[in-house]
Amino acid sequence: MCASEKERHLDQTVMRPFRAAVESTGHSIYWTDTTGTIEYVNPAFEEQTGFSAEEAIGSNANILQSGVHGDLFYERLWDTILSGDVWQGEIINERKSGERYVVKQTISPITDDEGDITRFVAVNEDVSDLREAQERVERERDRFADLFDAVPVPLVLTHLEQDDPVIKQANQAFRDKFGFTGRELGGASLDRLIVDDADTAEAQEINDRLTQGERARREVTRQAADGEYRTFILNATPLDGERDELLATYIDITDRKQLEDELRDRTEELQDFANVVSHDLRNPLNVAKGHVDLIAAESDNPQIERIQNAHARMEELIENILMLASQGETIDETEPVSLDDCVSRTWKTVATQGADLEIETEQTVASDENRLRQLFGNLFRNAIEHGGNDVTITVGDLNNGFYVADDGSGIRAEERDQVFEAGHTSSETGTGLGLSIVKEIADAHNWTVSATDSSEGGARFEITGVQ
Repeated sequence: MCASEKERHLDQTVMRPFRAAVESTGHSIYWTDTTGTIEYVNPAFEEQTGFSAEEAIGSNANILQSGVHGDLFYERLWDTILSGDVWQGEIINERKSGERYVVKQTISPITDDEGDITRFVAVNEDVSDLREAQERVERERDRFADLFDAVPVPLVLTHLEQDDPVIKQANQAFRDKFGFTGRELGGASLDRLIVDDADTAEAQEINDRLTQGERARREVTRQAADGEYRTFILNATPLDGERDELLATYIDITDRKQLEDELRDRTEELQDFANVVSHDLRNPLNVAKGHVDLIAAESDNPQIERIQNAHARMEELIENILMLASQGETIDETEPVSLDDCVSRTWKTVATQGADLEIETEQTVASDENRLRQLFGNLFRNAIEHGGNDVTITVGDLNNGFYVADDGSGIRAEERDQVFEAGHTSSETGTGLGLSIVKEIADAHNWTVSATDSSEGGARFEITGVQ
């Protein structure tokens, strides 16, 4: 058999069936001679590249090159296939339109009976969408990692292995707070790293809750990088409903607790002091009031009224001192309180003389009712003290709170920022504590109180930030 007959035989026995097989495949397939000249392309090639069979056949396969890969890349590719090995890899090609796309390519040498390479067959799977999705996932992963690391609160991501939280990732704040490197943390047991033996039972209780898919919030003590034991609020949450992957945050509240403890101690000391002072003052004051009342029953001396007024002021001062001593107490719980009812009850406990009250509110606010009554009582007494016995006091609504206004003499503009300071008074009979107590009560509720003019020319106190 001559050479030409051998080639025709090869074409009929190998190439023709192969050609028929690749006509219907969804992957782009073409083959070239040993120089890279394209000899055949299937329909999927035309669809993928934009080149027709007439344009591609006879052209070199480098018409698909995008310019992204350098000469060394193609040299290694050719070295591989010319040595008879299969080359596999991802390659960025370019369509006829100039659009780049990514293919997963396999180039296989075809040999004749003597083992000589006669052709190369390239199978190309377009993975552009997959590659784009992978890059998008990688960008999101990197973005999450950057955000995770940038959070100033210690964060740690773990997964449970036999109820033991094993660290997958910890942010920079966690590493700094507890003094570990990323290499030390990866794959390590969180509890073994930062939980003392004395706290093991507590940690296991937290893990048990998390294993049940529940969140855990607990005040815990952990040793920081400097060796100091600090107090944290631990918040641990199962992610996406899974029970084996957890995100935990450690919020350092050591300084806050220290301040709270100091404030509590100071408040208790102040209350003790105020109670002692009150007791020591009330007894002689009650004796003095009793004797004055006896004298008043037997005499019409005009000096008696001045003494009685002085006694009343001393009694008010004692009450204000006791009230002020309690203002350091924070308000932990509130309840819905009807302003109408609260104002009415308070009014009955105030020496209103001939003053009038107008209630123009029906709203309900979240507050500590006892402290709210103290606030109204002090504002009422302030209005009567400065506006006279015939003053009219109005309680009404604001968009985010309420106000107490009167038709008295008002407050000078330059004094409005000072009226809430302890000891400030413009009245000879005032204690200078009433409005400072009002501010303390407002602050304890996270409200804001301010002084301005009423529509009648008197004083108006606005309490805002109310829920």
